[in-house]
Parts: sequence; structure tokens; C-alpha cells
Amino acid sequence: MERGESFLAGAHGIAARAHRRAVRAIRQAFPELVVKDLEVVTLFLDPAAGDAVVIDLKKPKDRLLKTVFENSLPVKIEGQSARIPDLEMAAALKFAAMVGVYRAMPDKMQDAADFARIVAAHPRLRVERLMRLAGLVYAGGGSEVRRLVESVRQGKPLVF
Repeated sequence: MERGESFLAGAHGIAARAHRRAVRAIRQAFPELVVKDLEVVTLFLDPAAGDAVVIDLKKPKDRLLKTVFENSLPVKIEGQSARIPDLEMAAALKFAAMVGVYRAMPDKMQDAADFARIVAAHPRLRVERLMRLAGLVYAGGGSEVRRLVESVRQGKPLVF
């Protein structure tokens, strides 16, 4: 797998069993949007904005997202059950987005800022675990994420 190959722009992953329900719910809530179903993502386009992608639901087909959904943490939010990634998984998802080949540069820059804030705010981040997760994004991802963590911790700019 090549660098960033498995991720599309700004995708929000959901569990496979919930994908169809989520698509139906979004169609009901936003009937004006055009749905484009691709192999790894379902896109919702806004014709009023020149068919800009306004929502994208990533299908958990790549190894990182499958791992995230298999190992996410159960939480209750306002009485609703949800599952969230742990710290290293959240950082790995930001890493995957910022190196994604289909991601627009302004979005990559936001992902890099988010990644840097996660690393800076959590000195106990388990770097070895993050490296294993980043290795699921592409071969060599583990080494690159270690370099990026070191850059953040040294106050250097992120180059990716």
C-alpha cells in the first residue's frame, strides 16, 4: 500500500453494520444532497455549492479503520451509547488524514494541527502503539509518525 492510499478526504468512519442506516438517516435529514457511493466511502454532495462534498462516510475497509472499530472505547453521551477511539487511535486517524493522497491541502494542514495538539497535550502518548497503528496506514507509516511526534515535542514544524 502506498502512502495515504487508504484514506479519502475528511472521511468519518462508521462501523460496517451501521453504514446503510447512516446513509438513510442523512438522506432523510438532507434530501437536497446528492449521494455518491464509492467502494471505500459514501459522499454527500451539495449541488447548491457546485457539488462540494459536505459529508463523507468512510467505510471501514482499510486496516486502520477496522482496528479502530474493533478496539474503540464504549461511552455514554447524553444517554446515547457510542464508541470512541482511544488516544493513540485518534492520533493515528489524524496522521492518516494528513498524509492522505486525496485530501485537500487546507484540510491536511488542519489535520496536522490537530495531530500536533494531541501529541503536545499528552506527554504519556504511547508512541510505540501509535507507530504500530500508523504502520497500518502504509508501509513506513510507523517511522514517519515517530518522526512527526519528535518534531512536535521539539517544537519543530511538521513536514509530511
